[in-house]
Amino acid sequence: MNNTLHGTVTVKLGDEEFTLQPTLKAVRAIESRFGGLRGASGALHAVGVDAVAFIIAAGAGLEGKAVEALPEKVWQEGVAGLTPPVTRYLGALYNPRGGDTGNDQAGTV
Repeated sequence: MNNTLHGTVTVKLGDEEFTLQPTLKAVRAIESRFGGLRGASGALHAVGVDAVAFIIAAGAGLEGKAVEALPEKVWQEGVAGLTPPVTRYLGALYNPRGGDTGNDQAGTV
């Protein structure tokens, strides 16, 4: 069974919820910004407002003014509390199929 896109994460910023979906577009944006997923992981380890905001924006598919407003929202919500769910999301980007690789043949146990 294919478990593609298992790592959807929802984060709450004030009264808004953002659903982060593991997509190739998000991976490419994050890799481009941070020099790879490892670089993004390091930026999250540093608990940076801009890093968390960028990853949320990429995962939620935000553009334009919505992206510009995000760092303030992240800071107001508290970057330390947002780092764990965003880190879980980043972890899902490393393996979008999930932990269960499924069966070699359909219909087998």
